[in-house]
Amino acid sequence: MSVTDLPAVNALATRIHPDYPEDAAVFAERLQLYPAGCRVLEGERGLVAYVVSHPWRHLEPPQLNALLGALPPEPSTFYIHDLALAPEAQGTGAGADIVALLADHASASGLSSMSLIAVNGSAGFWQRQGFEAVHDPLLDAKLRSYGDDARFMARTLGAAGWHPSSKEIGALYERHATAFDRDRGKRLVERAWFERFRQVMPEGADVLDLGCGSGEPVARYLIEAGHRVTGVDSSPTLIGLCRSRFPNETWIAGDMREVSLSRRFGGIVAWNSFFHLTPDDQRRMFKIFRDHAEPGAALMFTSGPGAGEAIGAYQGEALYHASLATAEYEVLLAAHGFSVVQHVVEDQECGGLTVWLTRMLPG
Repeated sequence: MSVTDLPAVNALATRIHPDYPEDAAVFAERLQLYPAGCRVLEGERGLVAYVVSHPWRHLEPPQLNALLGALPPEPSTFYIHDLALAPEAQGTGAGADIVALLADHASASGLSSMSLIAVNGSAGFWQRQGFEAVHDPLLDAKLRSYGDDARFMARTLGAAGWHPSSKEIGALYERHATAFDRDRGKRLVERAWFERFRQVMPEGADVLDLGCGSGEPVARYLIEAGHRVTGVDSSPTLIGLCRSRFPNETWIAGDMREVSLSRRFGGIVAWNSFFHLTPDDQRRMFKIFRDHAEPGAALMFTSGPGAGEAIGAYQGEALYHASLATAEYEVLLAAHGFSVVQHVVEDQECGGLTVWLTRMLPG
C-alpha cells in the first residue's frame, strides 16, 4: 500500500463497512506507522482488497475510528485492524492468502499471536484461519464501539516455535526430583517476599501453591504461619514428598495450566514455576489466576526481567524459562482484575529474582 492507494482504500472501506465508518486519517496514520502491515490487492479493474495491520498490545484493541499516536515499544500481538475484500475477490482464496502472509510476517517479527475484532458476521471466516474467540467480560467496553456482534479473536503463532526444552519441564523435574529436593534446601531465602504476600492477603487465608515442588521451604512456611495449602505440581514424586511431610494439606499431581478446582483462595503463589511456561501459556494462566482468586486475594509470581526465552541448565539438561514484557504483564493483570502492589526487577536481596506481588480487586 502506498499513499496513492489511500483514496481507493477509503472507497472500498465505505463500500464494504458502511456501518463501521472510519476517517481517512485513520488509514493514513496506520500506513505511516507500519507500512509493512498495510497491503493492497489489485484486480483487473483496480483495487479489490486491502489489509491494515500492525504490532500492538494483547487484549487492548483500539477503539473504532481512533488514531494510535504511536506503536507500543514492546508489542505482544500482531493486530489486524481491517481486512476488506470487494465482492469480486470473495471466494477466491485471497482472504486466506492475505492472512497467511500476515502470519508469516508476524512470526518473523518475533510475535507469537495475532488478534482482531470480527464484525459483520465474519467470525466464521476467522475461525477457518485458526482464530478463536476470546470471551472476557473485561473486553466488553473495548468492543462496544464495534457493535453488538463484535468478537475479539486471537490466534497463536509461536506454540510450535518455542525452544524444545519448553516441553520437558515436567519430565525434567520428575527425573531429578530427589536432587531438586536436596538442592532447593530448607532455608527460605525469599522470606521477605512471603511476609509481604501474607500482609496483602486476608488473614489466615487458604493458599493455592502452583508449582509447589516438594513443599520445602515455601509451603512449610505458609503452613506454619497458619494457612491451609493446596499444592499443585506436575511431578508425582515431588507431590509424594509433600504428602509425606504435610499429610493434612491438599496435594495434587497435575499441570498448573489445567487447574480447575471450583473454589477460590485468598492467596495464590507461582514461585519459581510460572517462568517455566512458554509466553503463550503464561498469558492463558491469568484466567486461571482470576478464576481461583477471592476478592482481595494476593497473587505472587516470578517472571523474567524482559520478554523472551532463557535456557538454563539443571543436572546437565536444558532448563526452560520465558517471560513476557513488563508492560504486557501489567495489561494482563489489569484485564483480569489484579492491581500491582509491588514489582521488583532482579531483586538482589532475593537471588536476582523478578517478582510480582498483586491483589485481586474487590467486587
